[in-house]
Amino acid sequence: MSQWEIWGALSNGATLVLRGENAFEALSTVDALICVPTGLGLLGDPSQYPKLKFVTLAGEPLPTSLKDLWAPVVQLTNCCGPSETTIISHSSLQQVDVNVNVGRPIPNMNCYVLDDKFRPVPIGVVGELFVGGIGVSPGYVNLPDETASKFISDPFSTAYGPMYRSGDFGRILPSGDFEIRGRRDNQVKLRGYRIELDEVAGAIMQHPQVITASALVKDKTKLVGYFSPANINKEELQEFVSARLPIYMVPSVWVGLEVMPQNSNGKIDKKALDALDLEIDFDPLVTKSEKRMASVWAHVMDVDISEIGRCTSFFAVGGDSMTAIKVVAACNAVGLTITTAQLLKFHVLWRAASIVSVPTPDAWPSITLSEEVLGFIRDEWAVRLNLENFVVYPATPLQAGMIYATMKRKHAYIMQVPLLLDPGFDSKSLFEAFRAVVEQHEILRTTFVTTATGIYQIIRNDTVDFFFHNTNESTIEAFLDLDRARGFEIGDKYFVRLTLVNVETDRYAVLSIHHALYDGWTLSMLTNDLVGSLQGKSLMARPSFRGVVDYIDAQNKATTEDFWRSYLSGYVSHPIASTGLTTEDSRPHEPLEMCTQVSLAEIKAAAQRFGVTPAEFNKVAWAVTLQKYTRQSDVVFGQVMANRDIPVKDADGYV
Repeated sequence: MSQWEIWGALSNGATLVLRGENAFEALSTVDALICVPTGLGLLGDPSQYPKLKFVTLAGEPLPTSLKDLWAPVVQLTNCCGPSETTIISHSSLQQVDVNVNVGRPIPNMNCYVLDDKFRPVPIGVVGELFVGGIGVSPGYVNLPDETASKFISDPFSTAYGPMYRSGDFGRILPSGDFEIRGRRDNQVKLRGYRIELDEVAGAIMQHPQVITASALVKDKTKLVGYFSPANINKEELQEFVSARLPIYMVPSVWVGLEVMPQNSNGKIDKKALDALDLEIDFDPLVTKSEKRMASVWAHVMDVDISEIGRCTSFFAVGGDSMTAIKVVAACNAVGLTITTAQLLKFHVLWRAASIVSVPTPDAWPSITLSEEVLGFIRDEWAVRLNLENFVVYPATPLQAGMIYATMKRKHAYIMQVPLLLDPGFDSKSLFEAFRAVVEQHEILRTTFVTTATGIYQIIRNDTVDFFFHNTNESTIEAFLDLDRARGFEIGDKYFVRLTLVNVETDRYAVLSIHHALYDGWTLSMLTNDLVGSLQGKSLMARPSFRGVVDYIDAQNKATTEDFWRSYLSGYVSHPIASTGLTTEDSRPHEPLEMCTQVSLAEIKAAAQRFGVTPAEFNKVAWAVTLQKYTRQSDVVFGQVMANRDIPVKDADGYV
């Protein structure tokens, strides 16, 4: 019992009732109660204590469920403060419709939220709490080193003595109230991430059914969330916590207890929790879908399946947008149908496994073109392109956009890959190997034409006009400039070419290809096929891009347009001042230097912490940048999609 509890009662004319063996019996007569939240959680329904009018809590974080249970029927005050500041430094009258906080400093006390260099942080930013004022002790008795490290000269006020470094992390809310987020000495490091255990427990306690909660690390590998009462659904609790914490701070193991162990002060006894004789393991996989899903994750991401449980997050085992596409393809191979978007949204294993029941069509209806379009192409383009056997498909919207840009500027959307050949390398074998790749994959035999109704792609069934070029240049850069200026245009028989370039004693093979024919995945597969062809291997059959075109054509365009018009209704564009340049105005061979202190590894780590992909993390960064320059809370920007995550069989493998 502290001085403020004794004199707070007696100096106000009240009777101080000391707790006996039966605390519940004493509660039937008192008007005011001072205890820790864990103790209050044991009292049950407030209606059992009709005389109780005032409840003051301190010593532990206050769970939201307790606040919502007691605040409507008593005057509920939440206090906090270390012993070094005379027990209490903050207090707050709790309201049902306001999140739990500790309020503002009591009279004659100051509180600062500072960074590691003792500078105030902005409102809403987490820092360490320093307490100053008349209640701060001058130091520890006979402990000069500890006193020097904890009691620091107050640079913000000369009215009192030193300020105390509390070791608590918190922030100032826009209302001016303070919110505690955990303690410095309660931080642990798990899988390379620094985790604040009190913050994890605090997020668990925000659940409306949780009375008490704690978090510990077991076996140096597992973050365990303890909660009471034990009948709360674990999956629901994990989803609740996942919405409030970065994915690396969400427990992978959950333990429900009817009553939390308490120490002599009535607080949660973490040593007793740690000593509980429990078999700490991941929740076992239950359904066939869960077991198949776990097997796929383990195989694709090269992790031990024993590390994957029902509550394991896709991101926690190394998932990102690229591996998501591979996981989706592998799931389809074992009879689990899920889209990339679904996997990224429902990234906890049991949730992902629960939505794999809707089958994906093996194929979408093939496109049927009008005789008018086919006749026009035969009449206008067959002779010019030397076409005999060919197939016509409409260009996808993405392809059409790129081709329209190329019609304005022939160098738009062209990629060049110069390969330096070894002196003894047989260039003829390279050309023949590449011809075999072109013959294997129809996208490389695709050209584009215009009609009155739009852009169409023509797939020719031969390579009779696919020639290789041989030229001499003073430098490879000079050739690349000329080749880029040549570009591609409507009427070209192919939108890909391979050129042998002789530069003095060096030889280069330069691949030039239009972006309408490839994405990043395509290049990887084509490279593997070219190497295999050079080695005399048979080329594997890969899904055709036609399946993607069929899928896009099968979609209801009017419904899609109506959705986006409705979704963006009322949005007013606020463009940044334009320089007059467009995305097609790229200047070849001029390096763009960007100075940044953030490495790719740091971006990946940050993305994993927040349970998003690196691509999504970068989009958020770009959105924040746009928000800063436009000064608008809503920003809109376009994104090119590669159509690898659409519900088309083997979409991850098409060329």
